[in-house]
Amino acid sequence: MEGTFWAIVPTLIAIIMALITKEVFISLFAGALAGALLICHGDPIAAFRELFSVMATETGAEYSADLKIAGLGNAGVLIFIVELGILVALMNKSGGTAAFGKVLTRRIRSKKGALLATSGLGCMIFMDDYFDRLAVGTIMRPIADRYGISRVKLAYIIGSISISVCILVPISSWAGAITGNIDQALGEGDPFKLYLSTLMCNFYPILTIAFIFVSALIDVDPPKMELFSPPPQSESAEENTKGKAIDLVLPISALVISSILLMLFTPYSSETTLAMSGAIGIILCLFLYLPRKVMNLKEFTACIGDGFKSVGEVMIILVFAWTLTGVCKKLDVGAFIGGLTAGMGNARSLLPAILFLVSLITAFATGTAWGTFGMLVPLAVPMFDAFSVMQVLSVAAVLSGAVTGNQASPISDSTLLASSVCQCDHMKLIKAQLPNAAMIAFIAFCGFLISGVTQKIWSGWIVVGALFASYIAILKSQKRIHMPKSTSVKASRRERTH
Repeated sequence: MEGTFWAIVPTLIAIIMALITKEVFISLFAGALAGALLICHGDPIAAFRELFSVMATETGAEYSADLKIAGLGNAGVLIFIVELGILVALMNKSGGTAAFGKVLTRRIRSKKGALLATSGLGCMIFMDDYFDRLAVGTIMRPIADRYGISRVKLAYIIGSISISVCILVPISSWAGAITGNIDQALGEGDPFKLYLSTLMCNFYPILTIAFIFVSALIDVDPPKMELFSPPPQSESAEENTKGKAIDLVLPISALVISSILLMLFTPYSSETTLAMSGAIGIILCLFLYLPRKVMNLKEFTACIGDGFKSVGEVMIILVFAWTLTGVCKKLDVGAFIGGLTAGMGNARSLLPAILFLVSLITAFATGTAWGTFGMLVPLAVPMFDAFSVMQVLSVAAVLSGAVTGNQASPISDSTLLASSVCQCDHMKLIKAQLPNAAMIAFIAFCGFLISGVTQKIWSGWIVVGALFASYIAILKSQKRIHMPKSTSVKASRRERTH
């Protein structure tokens, strides 16, 4: 069965089950178990042993030929994700998040400033998408209300920015997970280097961030973005009044700076340096919070448990996805995919665009980007030569499609958490953001199509840039047409006055 069609069956089972049941955990586990049964020729007892053997191997550290640890591998990714969860809990509990929000409140003077601050803050808090949505939503909600920004628009910005920036920044929980998935199928070479290469052509998240900033600067709303008056708020959530903005800024700065320095000046793997930088951030919080009595030792310890709980689902998805990839690797899925794509001839140039659509549909139906690239990245990697333009495009297409589907899906954690933290109607958010997401997805699809056909990433960017500029121009002209007459008269008077 190795190197034949049966090698892809476990992944197909996982995808089909996920599309039907909308349950990612059981789908990934079922696919992995099916692969173990194929490896063991249907023996259920041996299959269970094989399944958990692969799971232990895939989630452990990497060893060299002399049995010395060569790198933390996927175990390092899991450690880093747990550390991020703990850091998020600590910064929230310390009151640093709320204090930072108060600093911003004193500096924002207009609606445009509020929109740009929301977008900029979303880009700054890039370590984890959950923390991004929770922190930015909590900080900016009262500011958005003050300047008449609808809760739906606020939720759209927060939800879109959080997942787009997290997949583009190398120092994030997303980057660690993606690198782990690439590593399973790459074989020789640095998986982190391949991930970095995809950043230049990850069209959808780049375009989404660009649209949010441009629309704020020129005062253009996404199409069909329903506006309504913010409801009066009487929020009296309990917060730690001892916290200061520095309780948020310092731990994040320590995480970023230590990660960069460790990657540049040590021989350790990317997973190892991320785990080390996460530990540095937590230790800094210990010495930053306890001496100032921002929290006591009992509260600090409780945050460790809260951090574990907050990332539990993410860790399960990763472990099951890596296990599925491991059994497929034993079935030599790379040989099958390589042989299949080699026989496609010129049609291989269409694979990045096709992978983008498949990834988009899968993420939309399942509501998870992590589960989607856990299933599809290991299939995309062996389709082309290592570190070739087509391999980079194919992996980027899977990542872009996963972000697109995750953002647009009504059952994704991105949209659910964004609408929850902004206290707006969830289905109004879905209906409001779909037209804009679909248009940006179309532009991204054209980018992958042109880049794949020409095998030149820059040619895709030329098309993407032209389409994006045209889209912005159309939205701007439509707003001018639908602008109330009284508003136009006032604007013209202001122009004559100045």
